[in-house]
Amino acid sequence: MSDRCKVLVFGGTTEGRILTEHLVRMHIDHEVSVATKYGRDILKDIDEDNLLVGRKDEEEIRKVIIDGGFNLVIDATHPFATEVSRQIKSACKEQGVTYLRLLRDTGKKASCSADHHEAFSPEVDTKGMSKVVYVDDIIDAIEQLKRVSGNILLLTGSKNLAEIAGGIPDSSKRLYARVLPSEDSIRKCTDAGLSGRQIIAMQGPFSKEMNIATIREVDAKAILTKESGRTGGFDEKIEAAYSCGIKAIVIRNPESVTKDSNGYSMEEILDIIEEKSGDDLDYTTTNNIITIAGIGPGGSEYYTRELLKALESADIIFGAEAVLRNLDASVTDKLKKAGIPIVKEYNGEVIYRLLTKDINGIVNNRYTNPVVLFSGDISLCSGAKKATEVFEQKGYEVKRISGISSVTLFANKLFLSLENVRIVSAHGRKVNVRYYVETNKETIILPSDADDARNICRDLSDLNVRIVAGCNLGCNDEKIVEIRSITNKITNGKDDIDEDKGDIDKDKLNKDDIDKMVLLCSQDDTNNNIINSIEGKSLLYVYNENADNRIYAGGICDSDIIRGKTPMTKEEIRALSIRKLSLSQDAVVYDIGAGTGSISLEAALSSPDIKVFAIEKNEEAISLLSQNKEKFHVSNMEIVKGIAPDILNDLATPTHVFIGGSSGNMRDILKLVYDKNKNARVVINTVTAESFAEVMDLLKDYPYLEPDIIQVSVTRFRKAGRYHLADALNPVYIITLCTDQDILSKR
Repeated sequence: MSDRCKVLVFGGTTEGRILTEHLVRMHIDHEVSVATKYGRDILKDIDEDNLLVGRKDEEEIRKVIIDGGFNLVIDATHPFATEVSRQIKSACKEQGVTYLRLLRDTGKKASCSADHHEAFSPEVDTKGMSKVVYVDDIIDAIEQLKRVSGNILLLTGSKNLAEIAGGIPDSSKRLYARVLPSEDSIRKCTDAGLSGRQIIAMQGPFSKEMNIATIREVDAKAILTKESGRTGGFDEKIEAAYSCGIKAIVIRNPESVTKDSNGYSMEEILDIIEEKSGDDLDYTTTNNIITIAGIGPGGSEYYTRELLKALESADIIFGAEAVLRNLDASVTDKLKKAGIPIVKEYNGEVIYRLLTKDINGIVNNRYTNPVVLFSGDISLCSGAKKATEVFEQKGYEVKRISGISSVTLFANKLFLSLENVRIVSAHGRKVNVRYYVETNKETIILPSDADDARNICRDLSDLNVRIVAGCNLGCNDEKIVEIRSITNKITNGKDDIDEDKGDIDKDKLNKDDIDKMVLLCSQDDTNNNIINSIEGKSLLYVYNENADNRIYAGGICDSDIIRGKTPMTKEEIRALSIRKLSLSQDAVVYDIGAGTGSISLEAALSSPDIKVFAIEKNEEAISLLSQNKEKFHVSNMEIVKGIAPDILNDLATPTHVFIGGSSGNMRDILKLVYDKNKNARVVINTVTAESFAEVMDLLKDYPYLEPDIIQVSVTRFRKAGRYHLADALNPVYIITLCTDQDILSKR
């Protein structure tokens, strides 16, 4: 704690809450005085031990300052609480204590609407626009309200209700007041002669739409509000009045009238506190918490209550540009009006630096409730997973909030049962999507973007499958594009496209879903027209009636591989070599000297989640690799042209390595592989005794490796007339290199 700076905050407002959060994080010795139980309630979860509750006159304020030994007083009361501010300022002056007024950002006058950017003038009444009248005090406001014929909606709280009601004719019939849902507020309403539906007890903040609904519900012809600024929802009130074409009477912010408040912004207040605290400022914390949340597929109707609560308490928001762009406008407006920074960033390392250091490298721990937003559900988001790992490594307690996933929404709109559907994430990673489609009757695919979705559709174009694309699900521009059997049915020009189990049951769809569904099945459509209609954030649903549900067990016939004149590892040797590799489901495989790609193909087909790098230097072999990759549709196989080990430097770290040809670089290849991963499992095929001897000599450099060596001789028989003649293949050494522990576990 620092004895240079002991702070007393007079709060009860949003600004007071945010300032208190900063003081707690900075470990500044402080207390917070609030007048009401409501003020206590908004702070009790943040700083309950340092709260003073109850209204205080000037003498009581003076006593608190003296008894607490405070040397800095910050006035964060409501801008209309002018008498309270006067008393605080007077008490500070008498005691010689620094007084700082924390100003509320009232901003410029609210714009008429999104379609009208001009500022309100004091009197506007053109072509049915609302009339906005600015007055200096309650007395002037009452004079303006007397001129109103019809119902009046008061949005000024309960403080001056009796005075307003007493000055307006027929107030018991046409006056409506929106107040806090507290006993004190409701009692003031009844004391003013209001009853029943004239009392609207609700807790804000309120959106423009909510204000419009309230105005229409009570048939108000005018509203009375205060120039309460962004945190007070001023813009939303004025814009609602404009939309309804009614009069708005605004009591000016007293601070803007007197011009002598000498107030400070939040940033300026914090800078002053830091300066007064000097070297004793304690930024250490034992409870770093960060929230990682999914916002769902799009619209605010899909936000969870837990997410909204996190946004309300956040003091800084992070997210990718696309995520922040899709954040509901009303939520964004509230955050901006509350002065909450919104930062376009989702990388965990970058966010950590922003939270802990400013641009000058100075420690910056002002933020106590950072929130990082991701689209959809974080359980289906690799970015959220990486960010979680980063923050946990940095010592943060990570709170995770699930969102409604686009997968769930898509399945709901298509009346699918998810227990029957295989979900494949191809977002930001290469996956053999075709494998999943061929082996599962129903598949939902999460592509990286619309281009990726279109490419996946083209890759599946030779299959007799049905594809439905969900575009921008949950957003205003949502659409569902049904792509029927692309080559076999759409392009044949037949009108009698038959229905089967793969079709969407349109009888179950409601009108909204039908309106958003684009049925691209007409005779004039082409493949590209259909596929190119996919746009925005997209998902794909694929129905394959002929799925075989098989699990690939290895064993491509040599005759099925396009070979040319390039040497190839024969299928019997291939089978043993793949067995010795013992590939895991998520293996990263180097096939060095890939040739035709026979080993690469076997590895890639054994699991769609395996990543295979086929490394080859020969131009003819590169061509064969490309042809075989296309023939077997192994999108999880990447062809890398070059000579090992140089070409391996920038590749992902291998878990398994097959070496069929080393171009004389065996020593350097093994060194690079084991530098990358000392536990990599390596299988080497050699034909000559010299190559075998070279490998055995190199193993002296790796005493922790245990070689498993077999020599295989294969003899095939070919028919010659009535006889079958032996046709022996060259004997092959298969050398498996792994750690002692690994080989023991395999035996």
